[in-house]
Parts: sequence; C-alpha cells; structure tokens
Amino acid sequence: MISWNVRGLNDPRKCLVVKNLLWEWKCDVVCLQETKIASMNRQLVCSLWSCPYVDWAVLEANRTAGGILHMWDKRVLDKVEVMVGTFSVSVKWKGVGDDFIWACSGVYGPNENNERGHMWDELVGIQQYWRLPWCCLRDFNIVCFPSVRRGETRLTLAMEKFSEFVEELNLVDLPLEGGSYTWLSGSDQPAMSRLDRALVTLDWEDHFSNVIQRILARPISDHCPILLEAGAMARGKSPLRFENMWLKMEGFVDRVQSWWNWHSFVGTPSFVLAKKLKALREDIVHWNCREFVNVERQKKQLLEELKTLDAKEGDFGLTDGEKCHRADLRSQVEHLLSLEEIS
Repeated sequence: MISWNVRGLNDPRKCLVVKNLLWEWKCDVVCLQETKIASMNRQLVCSLWSCPYVDWAVLEANRTAGGILHMWDKRVLDKVEVMVGTFSVSVKWKGVGDDFIWACSGVYGPNENNERGHMWDELVGIQQYWRLPWCCLRDFNIVCFPSVRRGETRLTLAMEKFSEFVEELNLVDLPLEGGSYTWLSGSDQPAMSRLDRALVTLDWEDHFSNVIQRILARPISDHCPILLEAGAMARGKSPLRFENMWLKMEGFVDRVQSWWNWHSFVGTPSFVLAKKLKALREDIVHWNCREFVNVERQKKQLLEELKTLDAKEGDFGLTDGEKCHRADLRSQVEHLLSLEEIS
C-alpha cells in the first residue's frame, strides 16, 4: 500500500511521474492526499494508475484545496462500503483471496487547531461504526510528539489531542524505516516533520504478517511516499503493458513485424491468433529486458541516492553542493520516468 501527499495533480508532468512510479511499485492500494482536483472521474483515475482493475473512492478538493483519492486493485479487494467525510475517505473491503473483511481510511488533516477536533471525532466515529480491523493512511498535518519535528521541544495541546486519539482507539503507530521525517520544506533552513504515517489496529496487524512501513524517494512533492508492506495480499498475474518508450527505439515496429511473421501455428483462426499473441508477448518481454535493463538500473540508483540525501538532510543537513546534486537527480529521474510512459 502507498500513501502519498502529492501536493496537487494539476500538472501533467507531475501526473506522469506519479503514474510511472505507481506502475513500478506494483501496489494493491494507493491513497493520494492533497490532489487539488475538484472533479475526479474514471478517465483521470486510469491516467494515474495504469491498473485495468482499478476501483476508487474520492473526497474531491474544495476548489484547489485538499482532496483525497483512494484506489485499489479489484483482483485483491472487493468493495463492501464507502464512507466519505470532511477529512477522510474510508473503504470497507473483503479480501478476494481470504474473505478477510477490514477497513482503510485515507486522511488529509486540517492546518487549523480548531478543526482538528472535528477530524478526530470523524475518525473515531468511522472506526466505532464498523468495528473492524482498521488501517489509517494519512497526512494529519500534525505530529504526536516533539521528537518527530526537527527542533521542537515543547509538547503542544494539539500533540496531546493526537496522542489521546491514538490511545483511545488503541492504535499501533508502526515504526518507520528509511528516515526520521516524511515532510521537508525545501528552504535553505528546512523545517522537517513526520506528518505522514500509518496507524493500524491490533487485529489488523495480527492478520497481515511482517508489516513494514518505510519511506520511499520523493522525486516530486515535499512529502515522501510511504510504503506499507503487508503479507497475505495476493493478486492475479499482471498483464503485459505497452510502454511508449518502446516506440522511441529505432526499429521497434520492424522487430514486432518480424517476430509476428516468424511464428507459425496450425489450427483454427482463433487458436492461431492466441498462440501468436502469446509468442509475441514473450519476444517483447525478452527484448525489453535486454534493451532497458540499464535504464531500470540507473533509475533505481538515482531514486536510492535521492532517498539517501533526504535522510541525510533530516539528520545532519546538506551542503549547497549536495542540494544542487539532489535537484539534478530529480531532473534525471523525471526524464527516465518520462521515457517509461505507459499506455
């Protein structure tokens, strides 16, 4: 599962980066906060997640503020019920493979203290209404302890209310791997906080084995994507997806024509067509592995460097040279992801 405050999806280039990262991460559940999209539709959802089995629920933005998009793979989870609140989108699912019924809430919290009480009430109401194993993916826009905000030493009333919410519902605040902070302001003296996290109930954690929460690299946005890995989710075989970068390779169309003509089968027209398509698929898969293995390796290396620099900034700070290097890394990642545009 991925939870990510993308800070707006109105920029086509940003949407392309999100789309290709989601394809690479192969997730079953995606929760995007602060979409800033006032009217969501299937075409836009499918343009963000190239999963043909996608279903979704949405809290639309107030003009260009806020907004939550909750997406999932229908091969893995069947929707039972949806609740859309003021600060959250919650879905009750039944696992396709194991019939396990659980709920997940995607949350984008307010910045004003006087509104946070309403958010806590909304989430408590959702959890107590369903009384199910529950996972909460969110950007609460508040931390629960001074230690998860750089330079903070004072325990505020808002932090105390957050901690009371966690204690009241007996939630597990999963450990975070890969860094201490999930939000960095990007200024010369950046503010840093752990605003993004997953909270789960004990029965949810008991069902999903080896739950791990970790930070991923952030080529866009000032929030890091959060990956929540949980066992016991299984999907069917992923289909071959056409990647537009193939058309940018000289001779690709001629290769496909040659492969198609090379294969010969005997049988009914439908049988021959199915066999030739299967053989062509294998040819394309093998060719793709040979031609683009270096691109894939380079992209993973760049994303790992980005994550390392973000973690270093949280712990020790970055020099001006390292900040320039990080900006260059983001530009390179965006370029590589644009090559991998998927149809």
